[in-house]
Amino acid sequence: MMIKRFAALATSVALTATAASAGGPVTPVMEAEPVAVAVALPAAAPSWTGGYLGGNLSFGDGEVTAEGFDGALAEPDGASAAIRGGYDWQFGQFVLGLGAEYNVGKYKSGLNGDLGGLDIGVEMKNTATVFGRVGYAVNDQFLAYGLLGHTRTKGNVFATDGESFFTEGRTLKGTTFGLGGEYRFTPRVSGYAEYNHTDFGSVPDTDGELKAKLGQIKLGANFRF
Repeated sequence: MMIKRFAALATSVALTATAASAGGPVTPVMEAEPVAVAVALPAAAPSWTGGYLGGNLSFGDGEVTAEGFDGALAEPDGASAAIRGGYDWQFGQFVLGLGAEYNVGKYKSGLNGDLGGLDIGVEMKNTATVFGRVGYAVNDQFLAYGLLGHTRTKGNVFATDGESFFTEGRTLKGTTFGLGGEYRFTPRVSGYAEYNHTDFGSVPDTDGELKAKLGQIKLGANFRF
């Protein structure tokens, strides 16, 4: 009996020693897989570089004066609409652009004034402008700009002496200056407000006796691409 207990004890000691010499029990190690961390990047500021196509409502107020005539001979005015397109390039906060516009309506005055016994009326229509503009991006959405362009319009003069009525047309050409601001509602859609002044100078074939000018306020929208 004693021999069996001694043998069991010896076996237990031997197993314990073997485990100790082997380094003891080994705990399995789990390698953690790397976790991808999403980094939020700042949204890119909208670029004004690109083309655009749009239109505007125009409110015009013109004036035709005559040498020796006190005040305006005629004041064509009214509301109209225009289509516009162009292309811009952005350099830092500065924007350079080229564009063109065609006014599909007309500005017209009634028969008023008295020039040599004639009542005079004036109409300006088919007004087209090509222009360059320089702008400053105040922030990501708002662009302030000035423009310089060349404008052509068809000027028609209506006159009557009370008995007969006649009309005569002239093509007027002049320099246009403008100031405006454009606001981007989305990267594709923008709206703008603008004031233009055009000095047509002397009306052709009048030896400088007639001069014309036109001011316009424009409210419009562009689709940018």
